[in-house]
Amino acid sequence: MRKRICRSLLLLSCLLSLPSCLSYHARFDKAVAQAVAAGKPTDITGPWKGNWKSKWNGHEGPLWCIVTPTPEKPGTYDFRYRAGWGILQFGNYVHTIPAKRAPDGSFLVKGEMVLPKLVGTHSLDGKLDAETFDATYKSDKGDHGIMTLRRPGKKENPAPEE
Repeated sequence: MRKRICRSLLLLSCLLSLPSCLSYHARFDKAVAQAVAAGKPTDITGPWKGNWKSKWNGHEGPLWCIVTPTPEKPGTYDFRYRAGWGILQFGNYVHTIPAKRAPDGSFLVKGEMVLPKLVGTHSLDGKLDAETFDATYKSDKGDHGIMTLRRPGKKENPAPEE
């Protein structure tokens, strides 16, 4: 009986999260198409694809991000994340943080984002240029690790199938 209830709850949560998955993937695919049409990127905006890896417990998974300027806040950007672990995908979190230009032309980003209670507050410290996005993250729940993202190419799968 308990297994049946757990399975039902898992199925229900998957079904409830499906619309947000599809919405994010549609946005990501559109951002990839626009980036490919525009040619070589010249700034930090647009789609990013890579991986995250926890140094705390060894967990890792795919990571997608769309970076856009924050309306009416010059120098600030919205980082829209979606992450995966095993067969799960979770996220659709928006992290709004300032990006400061470094002497080498790259951008330095540092900020905090409050996530659902189970996950806690995450801080991000990273560096981006037009082609690379490398960062470390740390949670107030103990998790910490790295994020490595690059620009998705024409022949890569832009977003996972549901």
